[in-house]
Amino acid sequence: MSYGVRQIALPSKEPVSLAEAKTFCRVPVAITDEDTLISALITSARIHAETVTNRCLAERQFVLTLDHRPQDYGRLPWAGAIGGVSLPFNDLRNGITIPNPPLKSVDSVRYIALDGTALTLNPDADYVVDRISEPGRIFPPFGTTWPAALHVANAIEVTFTCGYDPDPAAAPDEHTVTSPTNQQPDSTVILAVPQTIRVAILMLVNHWYVNREPVAAGSVGTVPSHVDALLAGVTITDFYPVSSNTHHR
Repeated sequence: MSYGVRQIALPSKEPVSLAEAKTFCRVPVAITDEDTLISALITSARIHAETVTNRCLAERQFVLTLDHRPQDYGRLPWAGAIGGVSLPFNDLRNGITIPNPPLKSVDSVRYIALDGTALTLNPDADYVVDRISEPGRIFPPFGTTWPAALHVANAIEVTFTCGYDPDPAAAPDEHTVTSPTNQQPDSTVILAVPQTIRVAILMLVNHWYVNREPVAAGSVGTVPSHVDALLAGVTITDFYPVSSNTHHR
């Protein structure tokens, strides 16, 4: 199954502030000549850290698109022996993985029905959000399957908000399940950006600020190993991206 993820909003704040980065780089806050450069380095360092950790480090909104629902590629191996009827899985393999943890909310799930109509599912009633796992997931409620979708490109669209709060003292985000038939428990997600990540970003900003050439001392410049060593401890590995029955586009 083909899928794609695209960002639809820019973060309002970075995990570290301009003032923090200038202090770390030993640049007086009152000197503003290179503020634009340092701000760009902060964003670049955050993007590098996101690439290494597979996390979203600045809260923003994304859209995940899929060509087909998961069970269309997950048929029971013995289905052909049951009167020739192909029966869909009705278990956790129907889940759709939401990338870029931490997942804060699933804002909408929209699909193209078989008659070509665009329909939006009802939260809690039509799908279950798992914010406890990293990365997060969504499932059809127990005993049900995803509704049939038209076999067209990007037939399913999941809009979601993820990422850390730039405030390291930010309060956890709590969600209480409203539907009595929902099988997912209430969840609490820590959204305060980890200090390890903040330090790694500051170190990388300082490295790029001091070393502005791609080649230094006769060797190609690379990201310092201690930066990626800090990030390695908080890296997320997803062995089943989007769903156990899907493949990258």
